Amino acid sequence: MLEQAFWLAKKEFKFQWLGFTATILFTLILGIATAFLLDISAEKVFINRDTPYNRLLLDLIFIGITPSFAAIYMSKPYLSFQTIKDDTFTKRMALLRSLPIPVKVLSASRTIVMLMTLSILSFIFYGVIYLILVTFPMRFLELMSFLEFVSFIAIWFGYALAVGGMIPYIEYGTSGKVLHLTPFISIAIFIAIIIIVYSYVESGIVEIILYFAKENGILLAIASMIIGISSTYLWNRLLTNRLAKRDYL
Repeated sequence: MLEQAFWLAKKEFKFQWLGFTATILFTLILGIATAFLLDISAEKVFINRDTPYNRLLLDLIFIGITPSFAAIYMSKPYLSFQTIKDDTFTKRMALLRSLPIPVKVLSASRTIVMLMTLSILSFIFYGVIYLILVTFPMRFLELMSFLEFVSFIAIWFGYALAVGGMIPYIEYGTSGKVLHLTPFISIAIFIAIIIIVYSYVESGIVEIILYFAKENGILLAIASMIIGISSTYLWNRLLTNRLAKRDYL
């Protein structure tokens, strides 16, 4: 089953190579910008340096954008509102369902695409951040050890896995309308969470995670990864059931 699922996943990447290339380029640019914000954030947390910076933007990047690394978000279905009418992903799945391919293989292939996309884009995003922090005269790596930084990354990767795990379900288990509404609803929820946190504490969410990554990083990273893996498994089960019951005629 896994061999078939990986074969389908490989075909998906070949089909979306242009969108995936654009997604990689945007992720590179995002990583560069994030590195400078993250360095200022670490200075504020660990040496109380009060350098003005946009903590809301940094929080939105980690809370709102990193889960989108689970999708090829610069591909045409995500950029065009025509998807609402055409329902691109549903049509693609309808074609696959007409073939003699088990539902479990189809759902597994979609989850594999999500996992590979999230892993590649996260590696690029955090890799660029690390290269910027090493290359430029910044204090981040003086304030956090490499292991603490890895723990910080793992915490956010687990979070992205937990939230981004729903993307295959949204793409292939719902409609084009839901696909385009979900980002707006998600951003509204994320902003509401950020506002609530800001009203109770004077630190941003990324600043809080930086602090705890230094204090109890390994335990938090393990917990985050367990939650992320469990959520991905749950979303895969839901997608399998949805594909089995959905009428594509």
